[in-house]
Amino acid sequence: MKTILIPTDFSKTANNAADYAIEIAKLSKARVILLNVYHIPITASDLPVIIPSLDELENNSMKRLTSCEKELTAKHGKHVVIEKLSKPGFVIDEVKDIVNEKKVDLIVMGITGEGKFPDMIIGSNATGVIKNISCPTLVIPHNAKYKKIHNVAFACDYESISDSPAIRKLKTFLQLFNAKLMIFNVLNPTAEPSFSHAVSGVKIENIFENFNHSLYFPENDDLVLAINDFVDEHNVDMLVMIPKKHNLFAHMFQKTNTKKMAFQTHVPLLAIHE
Repeated sequence: MKTILIPTDFSKTANNAADYAIEIAKLSKARVILLNVYHIPITASDLPVIIPSLDELENNSMKRLTSCEKELTAKHGKHVVIEKLSKPGFVIDEVKDIVNEKKVDLIVMGITGEGKFPDMIIGSNATGVIKNISCPTLVIPHNAKYKKIHNVAFACDYESISDSPAIRKLKTFLQLFNAKLMIFNVLNPTAEPSFSHAVSGVKIENIFENFNHSLYFPENDDLVLAINDFVDEHNVDMLVMIPKKHNLFAHMFQKTNTKKMAFQTHVPLLAIHE
């Protein structure tokens, strides 16, 4: 891993995610890109309104990026090269462009939307990035502080797993963290065991034969609750999912379910695309 992108809006949540990203960058010897995307104000009123110029908006953004860089360096040391980028526009569009232009290996961003309703906490930007950008994305809950990652949980539909690019990326993260992998498939309590499921278990064992791993089969008819319970019961440090592929997660990107899962686990959520 060579390049980590940190989109920031300078909030406490974004700053916490930046702390997390810097520690991963130190571990992987990657460089970091701090990106702030600012919106160009548009007025629909006939009344005279003072609108900051593009230069003023960019200068303010760069000043705040510089301040953020200084804080990160003071806290974590000068072990990581930090590049600052300020762009006008929309977060998802600009992140996609930077990912392609800078060959980003990992996006690290905070969960946003702290407020009156904490069970609906993941922001539209994080959701949009995961849904629309193929780069691995690590979403950090606002209260998740960096610590050594020992246990990585991978929730999946066993019958959908193959030694794909996403799985190979997962292996890279496991090697980086030197972590144990806990692979679990949430089963419906009323479902009957199938031969294909048993065959899939053998295939998974072969795929991860060189990694410290275990297989689990929790039963629950509430997928989100089962994932959160598994994370709590097994001291999980990071949860991994492959969106857009496995049937198990097909509905996890429905807005409320994604928010509910991200909030209740309280652990970083790593989305790896095929």
